[in-house]
Amino acid sequence: MLRVIVLAVAAASIIAEELPPSCDKKVYCDSQLLHLVQMKRVFTDSKTFVDLQMKQNETTTLAAFDKLINETNDPTKEQLQAFVDEYFVSGAELEDWTPTDYSTDPAFLAGIRDEKLRKFGRDINNIWPILGRKIKPFVFDQPNQHSLIPVTHPFIVPGGRFKEIYYWDTYWIIEGLLISGMRDTAKGMIENLIELLNKLGHIPNGSRWYYQERSQPPLLAAMVSLYFRETKDIKFLKDNIGYLEKELDYWLQTQIVTFDKDDKTFTLLRYDSPSEGPRPESYFEDYSDAQNFTTAVRRTEFYVDIKSGAESGWDFSSRWFIDENGDNTGHLLHIHTREIVPVDLNAIFANALQNVAFFQARLGNLRRFVHWSFLAKQWRSTIEESLWDEKDGIWYDYDMLNHQPRRYFYPSNVAPLWMGAVDKRKVKKHSARVLEYLKLSHGLDFPGGVPSSLINSGEQWDFPNAWPPLVSIVVNALEALGNVEAKDTAFKVAQTWVRACLKGFDDNKQMFEKYDAEQPGKFGGGGEYNVQEGFGWSNGVVLEFLAKYGRTLTADDSVKLAPESSYDAASYENESGEK
Repeated sequence: MLRVIVLAVAAASIIAEELPPSCDKKVYCDSQLLHLVQMKRVFTDSKTFVDLQMKQNETTTLAAFDKLINETNDPTKEQLQAFVDEYFVSGAELEDWTPTDYSTDPAFLAGIRDEKLRKFGRDINNIWPILGRKIKPFVFDQPNQHSLIPVTHPFIVPGGRFKEIYYWDTYWIIEGLLISGMRDTAKGMIENLIELLNKLGHIPNGSRWYYQERSQPPLLAAMVSLYFRETKDIKFLKDNIGYLEKELDYWLQTQIVTFDKDDKTFTLLRYDSPSEGPRPESYFEDYSDAQNFTTAVRRTEFYVDIKSGAESGWDFSSRWFIDENGDNTGHLLHIHTREIVPVDLNAIFANALQNVAFFQARLGNLRRFVHWSFLAKQWRSTIEESLWDEKDGIWYDYDMLNHQPRRYFYPSNVAPLWMGAVDKRKVKKHSARVLEYLKLSHGLDFPGGVPSSLINSGEQWDFPNAWPPLVSIVVNALEALGNVEAKDTAFKVAQTWVRACLKGFDDNKQMFEKYDAEQPGKFGGGGEYNVQEGFGWSNGVVLEFLAKYGRTLTADDSVKLAPESSYDAASYENESGEK
């Protein structure tokens, strides 16, 4: 009963805030036109309509729609389709683009000893031009007629229905681009995110206006770290350090939450994306689900928690469910994202603080170095004290409603190791416990990769789906433990993943956004839309593993690699017969 009262109070406070619409563009975020087109299912995918370009300006378009309403009172689906055909157009905003720094024979291939995996690496590298896009000039000339936010530099899209930049996808795309030697493209991707940061005050979920009121995991500083480690571009660092601090300030000013645990008070971050109504790109789905609630207050809370879940990137998962008993069972109507303190978000933020401190030290700004390094140390300490679970030997999300750790397997549980958000002495202390936890969880035992959870809820960020970024997190976390057993386990997880993706590629000639942990190479399912092909972060993670383990990875157990001494990586023949 107390939990219900708390929920009601929280929702009432949301109402009292008079939430803004999802964005300032009425056609795409706050109009009767949006509502009717989506609810009468003019398009089966809700994202289709909000990605269309207006042929005329917003005022003219809405005036024409008002005329249609006056004439028909309640237009039919066919009448709405005719209106959309007259006033909107699809697919004209972007043109294909081949990156100028793309090479068909990048240097990393020389480090892959297995011939089949070397070819796989080449095939993935050759996908980058397929995903390259450039915004057409008229979008800059008529920005108010588009949901697409124009950015200066060409970019790599994730793939499929995702035809714009996505914030956290970009981290693994950049990692892959740098492995492929495409430094200029990676730099341009980062500069686009900084443009979005300056335009909106934060980096949005994606480069569409309907993402205006929500962000995604704050990986900008980590991306800059990847780029700087590769290039030592001190000028780039100097030019952009202020923007990195601007993003840190945004999260500190908008996403802070204070909670009590074990008679102590802690301050960390959560995902909180308050805006009015359904997500425009999933309008029908959100609006329909919200009708299960009997009050406007509860529907508003649902919309905010749904958007906050999308902000996490885990859209959607049992990870955000809190049922009547405080468990993670149930379904999407049990979503309470804002009441959960996430391990990975805070690990990413601790890493961002430490990166900015390091950058300031490199630039000679010692006062700023002291400021950010102190806060980074404080963040690491708070993660350790409030999210480390001594009983199970792992970090857990924290449920603020029920005042308890969320004792469930998610790959995000090891994110503090991935992000270097654990002090070295603690890493050594926790090493055996973390390995034991992973073994006992059986989360690493599946032939198709590490699943995003062990709960089969039907949501796409749950079992049996295995997502590339989460596999990357687990592998890097294991490596960070530093001992022989952990490194051996990391290699095995990476090899399982590469082999599964190779099978999927051989079967389908495609990379997919997610895979089935139980069936190697089979694409994943569940969620609100069909599986997408491409795929930016899938390519980046496979390239990461090929670059890291290429000298020992094999395509299958039958492959026997020659001894290292007889292998001259610089003299292998590529598929065209060239050396």
